[in-house]
Amino acid sequence: MSDIVSLELLFDTATETQIREEWRLLQELGVSSMGAHTGASNRPHLSLLVRSASPDEVRGEGEGTEAASGQGDPGGPPLLDVDAVRDAVARLPIALTLGGPQLFTSGARAVLARSVVPSAGLLEFHAELHARAGDAEIAVDLPHTTPGSWTPHVTLARRLRLADLERALSALELAPLPALATELRLWDARVGTVQLLGGS
Repeated sequence: MSDIVSLELLFDTATETQIREEWRLLQELGVSSMGAHTGASNRPHLSLLVRSASPDEVRGEGEGTEAASGQGDPGGPPLLDVDAVRDAVARLPIALTLGGPQLFTSGARAVLARSVVPSAGLLEFHAELHARAGDAEIAVDLPHTTPGSWTPHVTLARRLRLADLERALSALELAPLPALATELRLWDARVGTVQLLGGS
């Protein structure tokens, strides 16, 4: 099981409905789609922070350091300060715009996503969450989610064949989409749980 935890923004009903429709269109084409994952936790989202246990912690060499909140965690020591992060949700909702297609390629396949226009409000919220999460000695932030290196996006397909890309983009017609980020959640892959931290 993965040792990842992540902080994710969820969207207003209209935005979530539109993204799910885009998932459905990809499924109808018979190509890779996030819609193929039917678990209740699989919702359109924007990842703000992705953190994993440090190599020493994975090997069991950590000292069991707990986050400032002092909360225990059935999946292991806390990798971020949940109480401090929860205090940031007063900033929600945040208006943003989902943009055109974005690709993250690996060999003959790619992650297909909608880009997210990084507004000042969104960037400030992102930086605040990272500051509040704390610099846990037992954890490592994935570089592509840290302030200054973040590439905000909403995933539509995780393993799209590049050979299917043209058909997928033709079916989707991804015009700019005004959206509201309304809720913040914590996904803990160590135990497979989602915790809603608050929102509007």
